[in-house]
Amino acid sequence: MDITINMPQTENNSNSAKALSLNNGLIWFICFVPLIGLFLENYANSATAGAVLWILVPLFMIGCSVADCKQLIKHDIAATHLYKWVWLTPVYVYKREKLCGRELYKAIMCGFFIIAALFMNGFTQSIKIDADYMTVSAQNSYVQSLDNFSGSSSKIIGECIASYLGDDAEWDCTKDGHNYTVTVKGKHGSDNYTISFLIVYDGFTYRKFTISDVIKNKVSLRDDEFSAVCKEIFTEDKSDTDSSNEESSNSQTE
Repeated sequence: MDITINMPQTENNSNSAKALSLNNGLIWFICFVPLIGLFLENYANSATAGAVLWILVPLFMIGCSVADCKQLIKHDIAATHLYKWVWLTPVYVYKREKLCGRELYKAIMCGFFIIAALFMNGFTQSIKIDADYMTVSAQNSYVQSLDNFSGSSSKIIGECIASYLGDDAEWDCTKDGHNYTVTVKGKHGSDNYTISFLIVYDGFTYRKFTISDVIKNKVSLRDDEFSAVCKEIFTEDKSDTDSSNEESSNSQTE
C-alpha cells in the first residue's frame, strides 16, 4: 500500500497560495504613480499647482497602499503588520511581495521611479536655473514658443538673431524676482539694435516668454514699427530676401 506524506504547509506557502487569487493591478499602479506625477506636471501651469500635485502624489500612493493591504487581509493573508510600512511605499511593496512569495522587482521599480520623480520634477530642476541657463534657453527656443508670436515656425530664436545681427551679437541676462530679461545687442546695416526677451519663471514652470522690447538706435519701437522689425527678424526667410536683393542689384548694374 502506497503511503503519501504531505509536507506541512508553512505560513509563507499558505500566503503564496492565497495570493494567486489577488488582483495585482493596484500594486502595479502604485509603482507607476511617480511617473504619472511627472507626466501630469505638463499640465501644472504654476508653482502652486505643482506643489499641490507633488503633495497629492505621495498621499495617493499611501492611500493605495492602505487599500492594497486591506485587500490582502480580505484574502486571509496575514498582512496586518504591513500597515506600519504604507508611509514608505517602496518598503511596503518589498515586504508585500515577500509576504506573497513573489519576486521583488516591483519594489525595485517603485524605488527607481520615486528617485526619478525626486530628481526630475520641476522644483528640483529649478535648482539649475540661473541667468546663463536662461540665456541659452532663449537662444535655443523656437520662435513659435514666444507668447506674442502667432502661427507656427520651426525657426530657432538664436539662429534668427545671428542671421539678423551677426554671430558677434552680445547676449546678457538680468533677474528681478521671477522675471528674467534676456537682451541681445548687435548691428544690422548701419543701425544698432537691442532686443529684449522677458521670461517669467516661478521656480517650477515658465509662465511667460515674450519679446518685451526692440530698441533701434536708442529709440524703443512701438506698434507697427515693433511688429515690422520682429517679423523681419523672426519670420522672413533671409535667404529669399538676400537673393531678391542680389537679383535687383544685378538688374540695376546691367
